[in-house]
Amino acid sequence: MNRSLHGWKEFSCRHLVEDISQYIGNFISSLTRYLIDTVEHLILACILYIIVCITLYIFMVKRKYITFNRETRNAKRVLFVIAHPDDECMFFGPTILTYTRKKNCQVYLMCLTTGQNYGMGSTRKKELYNSCKILGIPMGNIFIHSHTNLPDTMDVRWPTELISHIISYQVDTLNITTLITFDRYGVSRHCNHCCIYYGVANLILDRKLPKYCGVYVLESINTLRKYWLLLDIPVSLFLSRFRFMHSFEDRKIIHKAMREHQSQLVWFRRLYMHFSRYMLINTLQQMNLVDIELDLVIDD
Repeated sequence: MNRSLHGWKEFSCRHLVEDISQYIGNFISSLTRYLIDTVEHLILACILYIIVCITLYIFMVKRKYITFNRETRNAKRVLFVIAHPDDECMFFGPTILTYTRKKNCQVYLMCLTTGQNYGMGSTRKKELYNSCKILGIPMGNIFIHSHTNLPDTMDVRWPTELISHIISYQVDTLNITTLITFDRYGVSRHCNHCCIYYGVANLILDRKLPKYCGVYVLESINTLRKYWLLLDIPVSLFLSRFRFMHSFEDRKIIHKAMREHQSQLVWFRRLYMHFSRYMLINTLQQMNLVDIELDLVIDD
């Protein structure tokens, strides 16, 4: 009887192990099929998304069935405020091209440093003039500042009041109707870029800008979108109110302007030129008092 009981226990354990093994095997098999189906659907969705982006590009740029570009209001005298030589084509190229080609529109550019880091101030000034010439900004409309309190470095936070004073003077002197600069994240989170935003925000909070002067900032986006190029078209179309996109032929012009900055063309900037969405698409947001106050609360 003990042998029978022992044999029955062995039989039960063996069947239990077989049942568990079969259950695990079925689970793994089902999970594998599910993962394969999921990957196949993701690949199909990616292919369809790419097709949609290419189709939108053809309609918007080649045949112009759909208007992608939506410009800012009252853009008669436009001032771009940047931090360093090369910012104009690395980040603002599509927007600058739009306005330099627009009739009855004067485009100005103010650079708050000469890019004097590593002692290349004079070289980078010359590169900036050559780049702006390609983008269509006359030499007389370019203003380059060199102030000891505005060093070209990530380690120093620029004085907000000084930036506000310089921008306010330029806006009043040139009767600027549209001011365009970086948002609070500065695209690349460069401290110099971000400081310009806070200088402009300070002017708006103190109501020191003319009422007719609209202020717009270049939207900073996440890293994935930043290097999507054409794939960012649907997202930009639906999420942004003010947007600018050009053909790949116009992108070549921006690339040509960027190549004028030979002193800055290290390997990662060359990669940026070919993959960054900012070399093809710009989206802007209009600055207003409510958004600025919210940004300052978040920063605090």
